[in-house]
Amino acid sequence: DFCLSRGLGDVYKRQVPAMTTVALTTTTTPVSAAVPSTAAVPPTTTVEPATTTVPISTTVVDPASTTVLTEPPPSPIQLEPGERLRVVLTGDSITDQISPYLKWILGRFADVERRHFAGTALCDWFADRGDDLGFENLEEWRPHVYVVDHGGNALTPCMADADGKPLRGAAYEEKYLADSERLVDLAARTDSRVLFVDQPVSRGDLVSGTHPVFQTMPERHPGGNVRFLSTWASVSPGGRFLQSAPCEAVEPGCIDGMGELRSPPPGVHLEALGAWRYAKAIVEEFVAAGWVDATIVDLSDRAMP
Repeated sequence: DFCLSRGLGDVYKRQVPAMTTVALTTTTTPVSAAVPSTAAVPPTTTVEPATTTVPISTTVVDPASTTVLTEPPPSPIQLEPGERLRVVLTGDSITDQISPYLKWILGRFADVERRHFAGTALCDWFADRGDDLGFENLEEWRPHVYVVDHGGNALTPCMADADGKPLRGAAYEEKYLADSERLVDLAARTDSRVLFVDQPVSRGDLVSGTHPVFQTMPERHPGGNVRFLSTWASVSPGGRFLQSAPCEAVEPGCIDGMGELRSPPPGVHLEALGAWRYAKAIVEEFVAAGWVDATIVDLSDRAMP
């Protein structure tokens, strides 16, 4: 595995001040679920690395200064009879945690191709870094949707400056923007949709490093094929870090009406409830975008295996 050979660890994720414009995406089609708390899903509890995280910003989010971005128009995907939806999921350790839930929800009608690993940046998944795992090699598969869930790691060589040090400041944002544009251009070759996902805030209400880049992508590419989803409403409401929350008994990790959303202090990863709600938010955005029909992601008659 090219990621394992480089000894990656998800311990350096750039975090930046909140922009004055933040997308707090909501949909009108909720995904309900019948999910027993004892669901046999790969565990989402993450043991935080012992390595010290290098913070770049200590600025907190001010929800009062935020506005809601205009929702792009739907861009329906027409499948042939019997054809399955083809989805590429790319991201880091947070993505590793949500992937089992996302695959379970979509599994009856979609194939999800993995391009995620702890510590990686978006640039790690192009052919010049990822070799046979590069996005370019998926062109013949013709993905319908790319889900981009990178939170802003700068651990690997493709996110380093000439001295081998992690990119910072303007150079860091320019690199993530260039790679985001590169993926959108690649997706356009196969008329694929791209969903940029903003990860929830960390402890101290720090926003993800990719937040200021990802939220601009729909405006840069209007028409509906490129969308932005904020997971804040599901995991960190109002741009505030939330450790636990009330929950339904059918949700994973719910005990006596309460569940942990995030790892124990000082961790910033997800627990079962947080990962489940995160994955549901992505599916609900698929519905809002017209990429899937709400009836085929209705979970009311399903129990997680």
